[in-house]
Amino acid sequence: MTMKLRLTILLILACFCGFSQVRINVPEPYGDNFIESELIQEVTFVPLKPEKIAVVKPEMEMKCDAGNFFILNNDSQCVYRFNDKGELMKSIFASKQKTALERGTVLTNPVKFNLNPYKKQVEIYSFENATITRFNYDGTSQGKVSIEINPSDFVRDATGNYWIYTGWNNKNTQYRLLRADAAGKTIDRKMRLISKCMPTEGFSFYATPTGICMWELFGNSTYLIKGDVLTETFRFNFGARNLMPDFHSIDPYEAFKAINETGYYTVKKYLENENYSYFFLNFTSMEQKEMFHILYDKKTQQTYTYTENSSIGAFDKAQDLTSENELIFLVSPRKIRQLLRSGVEFVPAAFASLDESIVDLRDPIILKIKLGSGETQDEKVESPYEQ
Repeated sequence: MTMKLRLTILLILACFCGFSQVRINVPEPYGDNFIESELIQEVTFVPLKPEKIAVVKPEMEMKCDAGNFFILNNDSQCVYRFNDKGELMKSIFASKQKTALERGTVLTNPVKFNLNPYKKQVEIYSFENATITRFNYDGTSQGKVSIEINPSDFVRDATGNYWIYTGWNNKNTQYRLLRADAAGKTIDRKMRLISKCMPTEGFSFYATPTGICMWELFGNSTYLIKGDVLTETFRFNFGARNLMPDFHSIDPYEAFKAINETGYYTVKKYLENENYSYFFLNFTSMEQKEMFHILYDKKTQQTYTYTENSSIGAFDKAQDLTSENELIFLVSPRKIRQLLRSGVEFVPAAFASLDESIVDLRDPIILKIKLGSGETQDEKVESPYEQ
């Protein structure tokens, strides 16, 4: 075999394998508490003003665009749109087709939603109707489209096509990633997986101006979709807590019993901008639960791993990462106050005045944490909370 032929084969294999750009080892013991991060420069917040108390909760899914915050309430199957001052601008409901059997019945199946920033539309998928209903940001209906398979998550790209994540061991397809046209017809299939595991699904997409971030709940890899190309961007190494090699081939009950005994990681969020990549992970076992915020600084190529007090869960996952390096969270003021008073060793000065500012607030707030570069954060500044 000639050297030229060998190089050609290696290049072909590299294209098929999709080598990841960055490998992240999740270390034990873990790093500092997230609130102690040396990257935090500034903290601001926007108090939400919903029509009724408790209609917005911190655990709800939120998406952001053009100074608007869109929050999905699955109980009412409604998306609330708030402006940059926290004022409720619109409540957008997905219409539901009721059969005679369903009259007078409250439909409780969850809905999925997505923003199409290119057309300034909210898109809501309802399992009862098996359709995506499109609305302008002002709530005006823009029609419906049916898709062939119930999505675990979905997103729309700049060309108008849909990307649909189906999860693991979906009964209707062996492909975890589908591409459909604007009419909902499947035009491409990727990421085939033959698995016996219990069906798993979760949120999987985050749209950026340069591409679509994708992750899988139990996966080790994250991806970026550009055009019709899927590229691996990061690979996590969980050491002894990686899924065993035969996870997808053995009895599903035995597989999940085994990972519950050893403990397992799940990826809950993957965000990108020009300067940072952000990940939110959970670790779960029969004895414990841990929460992690991981930041990768693209300029310094440094990885920062932070824990969060899981008994409080004040931050949970960031919902957005802006071009100004702001992580956006939907949080409970009560839990933030509880965290600030929990005796953490160091609290950045940016948080010092937050306790008193939110003391009278009851509804969730939009919390914005501005990040600086690790190059300029050699020393921690003195804090009135430091012990």
